[in-house]
Parts: sequence; C-alpha cells; structure tokens
Amino acid sequence: MRRTEGSKSFSVFLLTTAILALLGLAVITNASIPLSQANFGESFYYFRHQIIYGFGLGILAFLFFYRFNYHRLKKFSLGAVLLAVLLLAAVFVPGLGYESGGAKRWLGVLGFSFQPSELAKLAIIIYLAYWLESKKDKIKNPLMLLPFLFWLGVIGGLVLIEPDLGTFLIISAISLGMYFSAGAKAKTILAVGLAGVLVLTVLIAAEPYRRERFLSFLDPQEDTAGRSYQSNQALITIGSGGVFGLGLGKGIQKYNYLPETIGDSVFAVISEELGLVGAGFVLFLYLIWVLAGLKLAAAAKHIYGRYLTLGVVIWIGLQAFINILGILGLVPFSGIPLPFISYGGSALLIELAAVGIVANVARGR
Repeated sequence: MRRTEGSKSFSVFLLTTAILALLGLAVITNASIPLSQANFGESFYYFRHQIIYGFGLGILAFLFFYRFNYHRLKKFSLGAVLLAVLLLAAVFVPGLGYESGGAKRWLGVLGFSFQPSELAKLAIIIYLAYWLESKKDKIKNPLMLLPFLFWLGVIGGLVLIEPDLGTFLIISAISLGMYFSAGAKAKTILAVGLAGVLVLTVLIAAEPYRRERFLSFLDPQEDTAGRSYQSNQALITIGSGGVFGLGLGKGIQKYNYLPETIGDSVFAVISEELGLVGAGFVLFLYLIWVLAGLKLAAAAKHIYGRYLTLGVVIWIGLQAFINILGILGLVPFSGIPLPFISYGGSALLIELAAVGIVANVARGR
C-alpha cells in the first residue's frame, strides 16, 4: 500500500483521535470549573491551559511529524532517548523538578511545567524501532536481550524513582511488545515477563503507598474513607450516571467528592454525565482506534514504520484500557491518565505528536 490517506483505517484512526480529544476538552471544560475556582479564583484556567499547551501545541506537533519524513527520525533515535534520560534525571535537581502528590514527576521552567515521562514513552518507541530494524537478523540471539534491557532499565529505573509504577509498566509493555513483534523468541519474552512480575511484587511490597493501593483493590470496602476512597468514589460516580447520564456539565461528583476529576478519574466523570451509553461509546472509540492502528502497522511499507506504529498503538491502547479497568475496579488503580482525554498539556502534546508519526507512516513513504 503506497498511500493510505483515503483508506478506511487511516480515516478511522484520525477521526477517532479527534473525537476522543474533543470529548476530553468538553469534559475538562466543565469538570475543571470547581477546581479552577478553588485554586485560581476563576473558572477556566485548566480549560485555557489545555487549549494552549495541549491542543494548540499538540496540533502543531501533529502537523510537523505528519510532514516530516519519519525515516529521518533514525538519526535522532539515540539523541531522543538520551534527552529523555536527561530530563527524567532533571526532575530530581532542586529548582528544576518539583513534587506534587508525593512524587517528583514534573519539570518547572519559566512558569511552564512538563512531565518528562510522557516524552520517554515516545523516545523509547523511536529508539527501539530503529534498533530492532538494525538488528532484525540477530533478534533471536539471547545476547540481544542485554542492550534491550539496558535502556529499559535506565529509563524504567528513573521513572520508578519518581515514583511512577504505572508509567514504568506502560514503558515495559511497549518495549516487550515491540521486541516480540520483531521476532524475539516467546520463551525469552516469557522469561523477562516472569522476572518483571517478581520485580513488581517486590516493588509493591517495598512501598507502603503501593501496598495500600493493592490492598484497596483486593478489599475496596475496607477503609472507604482512606486508602479505598478514590476507588469507591469512582464507582459511586459511575453508578450515579445510570444508562443515559445526568447530562454534560450536570455531574455533582466533581464538587470535591471525586479526586482527580480531570486527571486519572475522568472516565468516571464521563460515566456520570453521559451514562453507560457515553462510557460505552468511549470504550468503542478506543477499541476502533487500536484496530485501525494495527491495520496501519500491518500495511506499513517499511519495517521501521511498522515498529513505530505498533509501539504507539501498544502505548495508547494499553494505557487507555488500564486506566478504564482501574476506574472500574477490575485491576489495581495505577494513576495513569486516560489518553487524549485526561487533563495534561505535555501528555496531549506528545500523544498528538505520536499520532502524527503514525499518520506519516501511513502516507506510504
């Protein structure tokens, strides 16, 4: 397939991206008003921030990467991952990084904040796509696992120190998914996966707040005013929406009942205001987005483009479903945002840049 702008998969991929992002903006516009008034004394601070730094810069990033020859990204692959490492380390530098919610995940420069872990997701995709293409005849060699694990360990280690276990899991899944798609032996992936489960168990047991989250998942009815508060409020919010919802902007849980209403709990707000129908529609959009992305990956003219596309699809798709399943109480709550919808300028900027790269690949260069 030389050119796919007119193809169904290409159109569906872009259309679902646009609908999800616009829906997110609509939800943030009203859900952020109480929080904006409490923190800044005006109603639309978060809306304005998302429009400028998420949508505005994100659309520019999309257009740039859509027109930029993605093959040239190979030259910047090592630089991208080194920059990600540098920025991840910089969050621990006094005066540059700052703490919020008990975690150092943000850089603050000249009044602007940025979350380097969002860039790290895209950077490792760009690097691994090039590395896997260049080593395609050696991937089955077990020794190739060492350089693969090196970069995963460096980036993943810095993310864990922040601490951000959810993002670490996403980055690990992206990396293993791409590695497996390149032809790595299933037993190698299984061995790494089992080792990862062991590490995850240790990480959960070693940190009190991680233990609390896991225990709240196992028994959400214990300590409903403490460790299980957010998960219980999320379920209450979802249940109050019924089938058709209370109406956009008419939800009540955003008034200091549900934590992170415009962040990782935004799916609960959607369920309350748009009901089971609206929540199901969002799930449907993500599923269609993933399927369209996988079709674009399979149709990619070059293997490098295929790896890039697959990495982005794994990232966005897995992150979306982990967030939603966490809100529904079906997996432990991870705290990761809902792609395209949750508030966060740097996250939306990087996500739209990634969509631009996939669209570039789909052009069939």
